[in-house]
Amino acid sequence: MSGTIVALSTSTATMAGINIVRMSGEKAKSIADQIFESKSIKNKVMSPNHMYLGNIKTDKFTEKAFCVYYKKPKSYTGEDVIEFHCHGGALVANAIVELCLEKGCRPAQAGEFTQRAFFNGKLDLSQAEGIMEIISATNQSQLIQGYKLMHGEVSKGIYDMEQRLLRLMANLEVRLDYPEETEDEPDLEYQEEIKDIIQRIKILLKNAKYAKTINEGVDVAIVGLPNVGKSSLLNGLIMQDRAIVTDIAGTTRDVISHTIELDGIKINILDTAGIRESRDKIERMGIERTKESIKAAEIVIFVTDLSQPETKEEREIEKLIKDKKVIRVANKKDIEKYPRKQSLYIKANPPRDIQAVKEELLRLAERDKIFSNEIIFTNQRHIHCLKKAKELLENTLEEFSLVGAECNLVGLREAYGWLAKITGHDISESVAKEVFSTFCVGK
Repeated sequence: MSGTIVALSTSTATMAGINIVRMSGEKAKSIADQIFESKSIKNKVMSPNHMYLGNIKTDKFTEKAFCVYYKKPKSYTGEDVIEFHCHGGALVANAIVELCLEKGCRPAQAGEFTQRAFFNGKLDLSQAEGIMEIISATNQSQLIQGYKLMHGEVSKGIYDMEQRLLRLMANLEVRLDYPEETEDEPDLEYQEEIKDIIQRIKILLKNAKYAKTINEGVDVAIVGLPNVGKSSLLNGLIMQDRAIVTDIAGTTRDVISHTIELDGIKINILDTAGIRESRDKIERMGIERTKESIKAAEIVIFVTDLSQPETKEEREIEKLIKDKKVIRVANKKDIEKYPRKQSLYIKANPPRDIQAVKEELLRLAERDKIFSNEIIFTNQRHIHCLKKAKELLENTLEEFSLVGAECNLVGLREAYGWLAKITGHDISESVAKEVFSTFCVGK
């Protein structure tokens, strides 16, 4: 992590009015003095955290831009940082980057700005990962969890457990150094402390079950007989004509998928082929895919037709979905002839009373829990570390009174090490580089 680095910190994937070129390192200020000119800067003395308007001269053009100087250690990386705010467009920004390279910078590696911030103590590893989660968030629940990580809400609970383990280890070290003075010291206090830490980790791991919902969304399959209104319900849920709707049974031959964000939760909806006996080879293939979708789905919306009596095929569907979270929806309430118990009554075409289905989807997806103040670990690296720490603490607790203090210390140290890998308090530079390699250049 030596040298002064430079990179474009904004994306060129889309057109932007402003781009930001960032430098960090000991030469950042002197390079800025060489390439940036402003009437407001006297004798090359820039005030930190002040935005100056001036010019950057390249070989081909002169760019009017802003420059901001962040003096170490009060900067993002903990080093001297310079930012040039220039006009949008890749050509302008890349020309400024090239000019900085000519003056002594080197290209920043993926995530190197944030990596320097980590190694300079500006943020811990989980906070750094929170920055990347914010950048890559595709739904509101992901964004919220990213902010919790970045602001240290996740680290806070881990720090507390780290400190408690350190105190336990210190007390056991005393046992080793002064065995005669501590031989009457009871084990119960140590065991209760370990039990409480284990319980805290169990709660965190229990909440981690929501990681899939936050990161990937909830898979929802709409199932039912042909022509009951499944495609109309899909169109109503996503508020556009995604699926073909006709009064001809068997129109949907394959699984149609669509993703929406519903009150901050990502919902992956699958409109499936109607389940019935069929001689049509293509329709039979669609029905098999429907059954596969039911197996994969976390929530099933079972649509029935209020104008038709219950059939044996519907009873077969009930068997297929018996282990799933199910929302029973009775369609065509305007022409009801055969009531359906425990069902939400709707009219799918045109969509009416669809809001009740959305609310039930959010309830079964446990949206309130996901948006509560509780900490939810969504990063698989963090979850793995928690599981390893819990396993080691459980093993230590089980054998605590059967083995000596030295053996107990080994288990506690290893458990501490796994917790410290979350925050970065006990992590090698190679592992840190692997984490930051997933970041984009310029961050």
